Amino acid sequence: MYVQGIQCINFGRKPSDMKDYSDTLRKAKMKVGNGGKSMLILPVSSLPDKTGMGNLGSAESLKFFDFAKQYWGINEIQLLPVGRYHEYEGKYPIYSGTSMDLGAQMIDIKSFVTDEEYKKIIDSNKTPHKVNYRNILHPASTREKILKNLYKNMPTDLKQNFENYKSESSILLEKKGLYQALIELNGTHNYKNWNNLDSNLFDERIVNASERDKRIAQIHKQKGEVIDFYKFKQFLAEISLQKAKEQLNSKGLKLNGDLLCGFSYDEVWSNPKAFLKDVSIGWGLPALNLENPEAEKILREKTKFYAKHFDGFRVDAAWTYIRQPKSSKDYGEKFLNIIEDEVKKVKGNSYDLKNITYEFVASADDFNIHDGESVKPYLKDRVKLYTSDWLSNDWGSNKSFLERGWDKKSFILGATNHDSKSVKVDKKQAEILSKILKIPAKRLNNIKEFIKAKLAEPTAAYNNMLFIREALNLKGEYNDFKIPDNYEKQYLKTLEKGEGFNPMDALEKTFVAQGLDKTEPELYKKIVKYRKILESKGSKSYLKYGAIVGGGAILLFGLYKIYSNRKTQASA
Repeated sequence: MYVQGIQCINFGRKPSDMKDYSDTLRKAKMKVGNGGKSMLILPVSSLPDKTGMGNLGSAESLKFFDFAKQYWGINEIQLLPVGRYHEYEGKYPIYSGTSMDLGAQMIDIKSFVTDEEYKKIIDSNKTPHKVNYRNILHPASTREKILKNLYKNMPTDLKQNFENYKSESSILLEKKGLYQALIELNGTHNYKNWNNLDSNLFDERIVNASERDKRIAQIHKQKGEVIDFYKFKQFLAEISLQKAKEQLNSKGLKLNGDLLCGFSYDEVWSNPKAFLKDVSIGWGLPALNLENPEAEKILREKTKFYAKHFDGFRVDAAWTYIRQPKSSKDYGEKFLNIIEDEVKKVKGNSYDLKNITYEFVASADDFNIHDGESVKPYLKDRVKLYTSDWLSNDWGSNKSFLERGWDKKSFILGATNHDSKSVKVDKKQAEILSKILKIPAKRLNNIKEFIKAKLAEPTAAYNNMLFIREALNLKGEYNDFKIPDNYEKQYLKTLEKGEGFNPMDALEKTFVAQGLDKTEPELYKKIVKYRKILESKGSKSYLKYGAIVGGGAILLFGLYKIYSNRKTQASA
């Protein structure tokens, strides 16, 4: 595996067995039909980190992604929103975030400050076992003070790069900086509660150009440092994200963003003509005014942001672009074409549009994307995301989608995602899973067995996804749970209890369901072997060794300590 000092399962005390595990996993996935995307969904904030929130490019996160790739066979990472979160009733809900800029949590702070300063940030985190948003994002936090000090005392080379960044930055970034300043001047995040001039600053129907320019100059005079500091944090976040993406790509992992279906307060405020007044697409989010060209302009701006920063992206709640409020028109094809046209402007005409995925995670009746049993023609070849939350005889399973005549490459299937409720035994779903996986229905009345079956069913899909909560059996809401620092050991304990995601268990079930246990007996035996090793107490002992990863190949260079004492092994 990767990284010096990592704890790892001992497959017979031979490093070659780790490679055999990976080969078995890869070959078995191909045999059952999973030859495309194996996507891991997670919020960046949940990654292991001692400062309070996870960071995508930290050493701890990169080790974790090595672990996930090794044991679960992932090849893509699907992030939840990475914009700026604002505090709401003492919490920082990540879907309250902005859609076209990056939150300060994306800054890999360790790369920019001294070891002493970094230690101060760690020491200020008083809740290390869960995500501590305030320790990272609150204006009075130690981390924010250290960032402000860095801003005021920039090294020469960093200052020059920052000046270059500002000269190249968009008008959008300037308006977002102004919004930050106006939050302080008006005492609230919501522009609707500001004074008339500030709340309508970019609405030319109310405020003329002369008044606007005069007010903007005044804002810069009063809060120029606030605007500049906002841009500075964006600058550091941009550097950090790009570096993290390059590191993940070097490991053979694609990085996907989450293109939020809504727009944030500042984006509505600065583009008033693009939106319908007091109309929502749901969740209190503003609706685009599809008859105004400004709507297309801001949709292109948002698409450009995600195309620039990520290998691909998920179009959050994609049906909101197809079924718009107060309109009988189907704008779907027009707007999806806009998204894809803008992506090609950024990525080039050779870019594979299947790297864009459209979320349709709901029941078949929740949105009008179907003509009878088939999806509408313009959605047929676009990649759509689903979960088995609404599993039924003709919906929510790989089997049912293929029976509808869907192209296997046109959808991604997972058991759950961040919107899913905690999994409970569902008797109707248990009967369906029983038929698909050829498992006695009574056995699935047990919650652990039911969850295993739910996680196993998407394994056969050409593209599938796995949510981090179910993978590690994390407790709580996705906004708060944190991957523990000792995730390897915790993962193994979880598997001992019959919980969490055991990929070999999922493959074993799928092999039996497809009859591959008979046609591929040698590969099936290896799957069973590794399933038992992963879940058996007696087969676990931990090794510490170093390794170098390069070009997807693993070069083990030294097994430097083996726990040979039986008592030590047993306790591990």
